[in-house]
Formats: sequence, structure tokens, C-alpha cells
Amino acid sequence: MNKLYFGDNLEILREIDDARVHLICTDPPFNSGRDYNAFIRDSLAQKKAFTDTWTYDTAAQDARADIERRAHTSDTYKALDECLKGYDAVLRRAVSGSSGAMRAYLAFMGPRLAEMHRVLTPTGSIYLHCDATASHYLKCVMDAIFGVENFRNELIWQRTSAHNDGKQYGRVHDTILFYSKSSQTVWHPVYTAHDPAYVKRAYRHQDERGPYRIDSLNAPGVTQKGASGQPWRGINPSDVGRHWSAPRREAWPEGIEPPENYESLSVHEKLEALDANGLIYWPPRGNVPGFKRYLSMSKGRRVQDVITDINPIASKSKERLGYPTQKPLALYERLIKASSNEGDIVLDAFCGCGTTIDAAHTLKRQWMGIDLTILALDPMRQRLADRHGLQPSIDYHIEGYPTNMQEVRKLLKEGDKRKYHDFSNWAVTRLGLNPTRDVGDGGHDGAGHVTLWNPQQMKETDARILAEVKTGKPTITQVRAFCQVMTQNNAEIGIFITLEPVSAGMRQQAEEMGTFEHNVQTYPRLQFWQIDDAYFANPEIINTLVRLPAEWRLRPTQKLERHFDDRQTHFLRG
Repeated sequence: MNKLYFGDNLEILREIDDARVHLICTDPPFNSGRDYNAFIRDSLAQKKAFTDTWTYDTAAQDARADIERRAHTSDTYKALDECLKGYDAVLRRAVSGSSGAMRAYLAFMGPRLAEMHRVLTPTGSIYLHCDATASHYLKCVMDAIFGVENFRNELIWQRTSAHNDGKQYGRVHDTILFYSKSSQTVWHPVYTAHDPAYVKRAYRHQDERGPYRIDSLNAPGVTQKGASGQPWRGINPSDVGRHWSAPRREAWPEGIEPPENYESLSVHEKLEALDANGLIYWPPRGNVPGFKRYLSMSKGRRVQDVITDINPIASKSKERLGYPTQKPLALYERLIKASSNEGDIVLDAFCGCGTTIDAAHTLKRQWMGIDLTILALDPMRQRLADRHGLQPSIDYHIEGYPTNMQEVRKLLKEGDKRKYHDFSNWAVTRLGLNPTRDVGDGGHDGAGHVTLWNPQQMKETDARILAEVKTGKPTITQVRAFCQVMTQNNAEIGIFITLEPVSAGMRQQAEEMGTFEHNVQTYPRLQFWQIDDAYFANPEIINTLVRLPAEWRLRPTQKLERHFDDRQTHFLRG
């Protein structure tokens, strides 16, 4: 069942069966205006995925029209359409130029949320991560789609300790909207450990069973009839406007079993059973007894709707992948524990670097992840391998991501320029290089700045490596143009990536480019890598197909994502 999908999540969601998923935890773009495009550059489809800015353009208008069409045959889309019509009227009157951006954003999110509602089981739930930019708009959209009665919580997660936002309060939190599909939803309360200061203050008493605190054995309200309002051991709770209330079975400490018929006993009989087992505290002065509630029986402090105990990922954390919108694993583990059972299917329709997927697998859930950018799926795939030992095609399936040459050619066969850029990005990142701004003939598709350490000379040497990707039949003219780009950019090594074999003339051109020397080793300045089935069968073969210096060291400003092995390092800049 475990799957990763590469592509438009709306199209993929519409292919999923009704009532298939038990829980959705997702972190979509926020319409924040922030540009997360630090390492995507000019890949068309990928750039949109990482630039959180919106325009009410033709695509947004088409999406809005599609919602109206579907409203004729779907109650969910009808409710969504009516909600967005109200926003249309309000936003058209707005003076701010951002009104069109919000309309475009809601036209994008609306149908995706409608499809998420459809794929949820009747007992399913959804957590939608957002921030103050659009959370109030999204809540109304969620009310329309899921129903006001199925709103559960607005969770507040403090994502940073302080922020200087000028003439306003510092914005330090994100919002997570929690909805269920019906009232019959899965729910497991989550607890955190008690604060040591609280334990010391509250659990002041101790006996052979451990620390305990004193709980009241009566509750407010006089009961005129029944045993709970009658005196016990000469103590009448009605005198102070209260009545007897005995604790439940699960409050008894371990090692002491209550009577089998405990639930059917009268309140006075329950009090006698408690006292017979030494569970009632009789104060030295006064005659009002209390229940000994032991620390060992406390599950901890029940988690509330303001989350301050989970910190954002620190800059030097081992968890950090260099992905710009990465959220802490502990946060999504908490959500998944609360609203699903082992074996349930967890979906993240904007899965990014895979935090939800990682958390779901850790907690023994099945999972499905969808993302548009092929560069997001690559760190996620490595994350699953590093943390869980999972391998694609063996432990989970990948759709829309090339895992063999047949899928590569399928990706490219339609001649879509966006697909070329997607493939180009994928190819250069196999070498540990960043996709670059310069694309097209005569440019280069990937680049890397590295610092090489020379142990003989005891000094560092800067090096630049470029890559160019050609999906058609390569020509000598293209190779010469790439050599010229290498010279213009002072590149020590250039890697010309192809799907077809290179000619003898191209290899002669590589000979003429000479070599690069480092640490008493020489490396061809111009190298060729033909992607074929041998690579997909064993990706490590690239270390023999492409010769690069062994001592790669990233500069401190570059965020390390992972290590291939001793010879090569792959990084992304967040």
C-alpha cells in the first residue's frame, strides 16, 4: 500500500477510491508571499511548487470554473462553490492588490480539500497546517466542505520563540485546523510527562506504593435522593452542598484489584472497598477523607490545543534536511497518534521532504505521499532509506518518478518542456549538483561549488563542476558549446549527461579539454554519463562512470543533506 506519487495532487487525489484513507496530515503552501525557490531555479513546474505566491490568472479562473461545473453534480463542490462566491464578492471590493492572490489560492486549495474529504473514511480526520495569512479563509472553506459540526480544534504550534515584525506583535505560531469527517471519529488522547516542579508540588505524600496526591471523594451538587447524598462514616456531604463520588476502576494503583463487580456497587460500597485497600487518606485533623491518586497511575499532562513543547528544527539538528518548509517529526507523530490506529492509511497530499510519511511509518501506519516537485521526492526517498531501511520497488512504490529507462522515456515522450526540466533536475541531482538558472542550448543544467582539501599542500582549493543534460541524440556542436561554457565559468570539471551514446568525435573533444589535477590524481575535465538501465539496477555505479575527487568538503553555508559514500556528497540549499 505504501506509495509516493510525483505529479499534480489534484489529479492523483481524483484517482483514489472513495473512503480509502483514515487520516490526512498535510502542510500545503500558505499564500505567504515567501519565495522558497532557493534551489529549484528555472524548472517551470517545480518553481511554482516552491514559490508561495499566487495570481488570479487564467489557470486560477479555469480552476474556479471547474468548481462551478462540479457543483451541479456534487454536494461537496456545491458547498465549496457557495463559500467561494461569498469570498469573491468580498475580495473584489478589497483595495489591497493581494485580493486576487487570495482568490487564486482558494481556487487552488478548494478542490483539493474537497477531494481529501471524499477519500477519507467515515471515521477519518484531517489536520491542515497553515498560518495567519490564510487560516481564517481556509477555516470557512473547511466548514463548507466538512461541516461546521465536524470542526474539532484550531491547534496553535509555537514555531519560534521570538520574531521582530515591526509595528505589530511578533508572529511566532502556525495554525493547524483539525476536522473529522463525522462524529464517529478515531481519537486517542495524547499525554506528555508532568513537569518535575508540578510533581514535587502536587504529589507531596508518599507510602510504600510511591508518591500520591489527595483527590476529593465528593463532587458539587446536593443529591436529594440516592446513596451518593447520604452520610458515610458519619460524614454528610450534603451539609456543604456536595455528594459522594468514587473514582473509576482505572484509578486504582497497579497490584490492587478492585472487586469484579466494582461498577455495579453503590457509592458507599465503593468507598468501603477503597478504604479496605488503604486507598483513602484520613487527615490527622478534620474528618473529610480523600482518595490517594498515585503518580504511577497518571498518564501525564493531557495535551491541549496550544503546543509549546515541540521546538522547530534547529539549524544543526540531525533531522534537518535543508528543505525550506520542513516541520519537526515529533509534531506530526503527535497528530498521527491521536487520530489513527496502527495499520491505518495516512495521506499527505503536499508531502515535501516526507515528515508525515516518516512519522506514519515510525508509528506502524500505512502511508501515501504526493508532491509536485521531483526534487522533494529525492530527499524523501533517502530519508526512508536512512531511517527505516526502506527501498523503492521493494518496500514501497513510486509513481511518476523514473525508476527505469522505460519510465524515463515515458516522462519525456510528449515533448513537454516542463517534463524536460523535471528530468534535467533529477539527472543533475544524481551527481550531487544543484539545478541552475541557465538552461537551454549553450548553457548548463547543474552546478556545484566545492572546497577540496589538499593534504600534501595543507590548503584548500575551490572547484566548480558543471553539468548539461541532453535528452535527444547528442551532437558535437552541443559538446563544443558546453566546453565553451565550462571555460567561461572557470569550471574544473564538466559532465555531459545523455540518454544516447556519444560519438568518437565527442570523446576526442574530451581528450582535448585535458585533465584536472587534485591530490596527485588526475580527472578528465570533460566527462560523459549515459543514463541507462545499468544505473537504475545499481545507482552506485555512477561512482565508476563519473570520476570526481574523493575529498569533497561542503562550505559551512551549504546545508548538508546526506552522504552517498566516501567519494561524493549530495546537498540541497534550503
